[in-house]
Amino acid sequence: MIEKLKTVRGLVPGPVAGRTVFSIAGSCLVAVLDMLGVAAVLPLMQIVTGASSGTAGTAGAGWAARLVGSAEPAVLIPTMASLIAGAFVLKSLVTIGFRWWQLGFTTRLESEASVELMRRYVQSPYGKHRLRNVGEISRCLESFVPQTFSQVVQGLLNWITDAITLLALVVVLLFISPLATLLAAVVFAGSGWAVQRALRPRFGRVGETMARVDLDSWSALMPALNGFREVRLAGAAELFLARLARAKRERAHAQRELSLISELPKYVLEVAFVLGIGAVAALLFATQTPGEAASAIGVFAVAATRILPTVNRLIATTGLIRSGEKALVVLAAEVRELDRTDRHPSAPPGREYDGDIRLESVTFAFPDADAPVISSVSTTIEHGRTTAFVGASGAGKSTLLDLVLGLLAPTSGLITCGGVDTRADLNAWYKGLGVVPQEVFLLDDTLEANITLGARHTDSQLLDEAVRLAQLGPVIADLPEGLGTRLGERGVRLSGGQRQRVGIARALYRRPKVLVLDEATSALDGATEYRITETVERLSGTMTVIVVAHRLSTVRHADKIVFLSSGSVTAQGTFEEVRALSPEFSELVSLGQV
Repeated sequence: MIEKLKTVRGLVPGPVAGRTVFSIAGSCLVAVLDMLGVAAVLPLMQIVTGASSGTAGTAGAGWAARLVGSAEPAVLIPTMASLIAGAFVLKSLVTIGFRWWQLGFTTRLESEASVELMRRYVQSPYGKHRLRNVGEISRCLESFVPQTFSQVVQGLLNWITDAITLLALVVVLLFISPLATLLAAVVFAGSGWAVQRALRPRFGRVGETMARVDLDSWSALMPALNGFREVRLAGAAELFLARLARAKRERAHAQRELSLISELPKYVLEVAFVLGIGAVAALLFATQTPGEAASAIGVFAVAATRILPTVNRLIATTGLIRSGEKALVVLAAEVRELDRTDRHPSAPPGREYDGDIRLESVTFAFPDADAPVISSVSTTIEHGRTTAFVGASGAGKSTLLDLVLGLLAPTSGLITCGGVDTRADLNAWYKGLGVVPQEVFLLDDTLEANITLGARHTDSQLLDEAVRLAQLGPVIADLPEGLGTRLGERGVRLSGGQRQRVGIARALYRRPKVLVLDEATSALDGATEYRITETVERLSGTMTVIVVAHRLSTVRHADKIVFLSSGSVTAQGTFEEVRALSPEFSELVSLGQV
């Protein structure tokens, strides 16, 4: 567990050692105050029972008399009782303050770890991200991080506090009666150990069940919400509801079982408490005078009121830690996996890319694939011109585009812009790109925020120009609050073509040097596509344009066409040149599939 906690510790950016030491020091202070409160009961009990007249009670009663300044019981008893009550009140106030600080410490660790884990997800390589399950990411962020810190980390800190408190109380009792303390320890510790040993496997199974059903819940929720339209039309809602209901029932059963087995030790220890006090009383009366035995029993009784809940918490906390250990194991494995991969650099751009984009013998294969998706592709995307990647489905266009964008790294070969490797400064390369994907991602925010995505401040002139070039004027006029209208989750207020135009405006707002249209006009009507295509043609010369499209109208007027087949370039040149060079391209043109 320690190694796994060290791994997860890497998610917390700031220093932790000093705050951990302070937490342990606070635990010691609470324990000392508890010990002093219980120890102060002895002279009070000696005075009340008259045991102070004997030799054994002289030290405690004499100390109390010197402290109060009077040996009269009428003065000593209420004064000592008040002091003891004050000690317990002080201890309670210190404990509350310490717990407030400690809970703040662990909850802050949890929030910092969640943010850092999300940072590692968003900075992970695009190729790795494509293989991840969104439900598993959500489970790690929303379930495993909270369980690790609230159950394991907070549990360990609570366990240390209770263990130190228990040890301090045992020290007091050993001073009063070593033999009786050992007897009580055997009864309490034996009962606690037996219960914990019996319940330990159950805690592990409950933890595993809760981890599994949390993933099942996300697997039912995500498709039903993200694919709402398709789920509704397919009449599949009840299927996902049934899966969610099954997962929630299992979790409810596991939660009930966890609550019960966490409380079970309390009832066992209550029985052990009665038996232990009886055994201690019998031993004390057999070995001491009645007055001394009564005084000691009084102290043991007061101590027991502190020991019993402390032991209960220790056992319950141990179970809680074990039930959360599964989350710790999975989270530590996820952190190790993320640490094994390169992270996207967070440094600000350090250069400006400009010039022709050259692909030199670029080959790419996915790590788990037997054959490359892209094989020895060499071509030049000329600065200020429009280049189109075309080919049948599965030809490798999307993969080649991801390589040009810098989302994927070539297995071999080189991609340069102006003679400089585009991967030498990825943030600078990304800064000069404006990308319009086939499926435009929209925020549940205003239209303006969706166009200026990622910008700290809005440039009104750039915004107006982007809106005009993307033909968004009529759309804005129809919205109740214009650019300030919220678009809803995934832009539900807009049609597919309108969302596409928002994506084009977003790309143009960046004033990119390279504009990439990845099937960007596929959702547009013919008239709008024509106007957008005209706009792109006018932009030619001011920026480099890369187009991936199937429509003949979109690519016909490109300055250069690169035709792909099975991951290789089979022809490149103007539209008519490629048509003459490639029978496959000519056939696609004839069939109207390009």
